[in-house]
Amino acid sequence: MRKRIKTFLKSKTFWVNVLAFVAFILQGVLGKEAFPPELQASILAVINVVLRFITGEPISWSTKDRGSD
Repeated sequence: MRKRIKTFLKSKTFWVNVLAFVAFILQGVLGKEAFPPELQASILAVINVVLRFITGEPISWSTKDRGSD
């Protein structure tokens, strides 16, 4: 059976982490925090674990690998 492989651009985990990175950078630039950094890191870790459990397809960093075994 062939496993479906999606590109990283369709990965929820990738986009959650990109948004978190942008938010962390903006907080540093603006000097304002919505929540303490420890809480933000904990929330991001929980979100990543949840996404890991609901993920069913591996990702590929290259379009060449899509549809392969």
